[in-house]
This record gives sequence, structure tokens and C-alpha cells, in this order.
Amino acid sequence: MSTELVVSVMVGLGLGYGFDRLVGSTPWGLLVGLGLGFAAGIKTVLISADKMAEQSAGIPKGDDMPDDIEDE
Repeated sequence: MSTELVVSVMVGLGLGYGFDRLVGSTPWGLLVGLGLGFAAGIKTVLISADKMAEQSAGIPKGDDMPDDIEDE
């Protein structure tokens, strides 16, 4: 999930930098690209975390183990 966040931020920075080079609005395109990339990365991480939580919803977490079994 951290890779998704980093890639989203880097893509946003790249697009913002490219926009700055085309228009000459340094550093505003870079800053806007950074913000949008960060927001997209956070959204992607939250979606991935939600999918992982749904997949592990049916897996028992150990509360259903009998009391007479002790950890070794």
C-alpha cells in the first residue's frame, strides 16, 4: 500500500512539474500536483485497506479457541 501512495505522489509531482514547464507558473503547478497526488494516494490506500478488511472478515481471530489449550 505504501508503494501506491508513493507512486501517486510522484505522478502528481511529475504532472505538476510538466504543467509548470509548459505554462511557466513555477511552483504552483508543482504544489497543486503534489496535493492532488497525495489526495489520490490516500484515496487509493483507503480503498485497498477496505478491500483487505472485507477479505479477512470471515477469518476467525482466535476468540473461538477452547480455553483448555495453552500457548507453548
